[in-house]
Amino acid sequence: MAKFNPKQLQYYLQALQDVLTKTQETADHVSPFFVKLDSAKQESAVADMPKADFAEVKAEFDDAVAVYQENAKTLAALTVPVRFMGAHKTLAKAYQDYADATAMMADALILDGQKVDDEKFAQSEADQETYLNKVQAQVAKIFGV
Repeated sequence: MAKFNPKQLQYYLQALQDVLTKTQETADHVSPFFVKLDSAKQESAVADMPKADFAEVKAEFDDAVAVYQENAKTLAALTVPVRFMGAHKTLAKAYQDYADATAMMADALILDGQKVDDEKFAQSEADQETYLNKVQAQVAKIFGV
């Protein structure tokens, strides 16, 4: 049986914390764009948004997806201490699903005709909440919260 390696544990926990920090920073950055779009959706005014504003929202969503997909790759590639294997595997899968759900939201924004696929958008919101809860549950297990 392999010996416990405290440096491996430290590296793993730091890498995981970095992913979580990038995730939060990205969510905080994209939030005002989501609010702007959501307000337009509530007022049925998406088509009336300035084209530059809608394109900016779409670009910001796409950028967030890129960060989340990169984070998912990072999680998948980590060397995981044996005692966290199960939790990490579940975490990595839930995070990838979360990243994919954010991609669905970005894809729901259609530049040509400046509209939102409301069904896709709503499904993405629901999926993001589900997968983020799964991510948080595994993070709590790993960090012993």
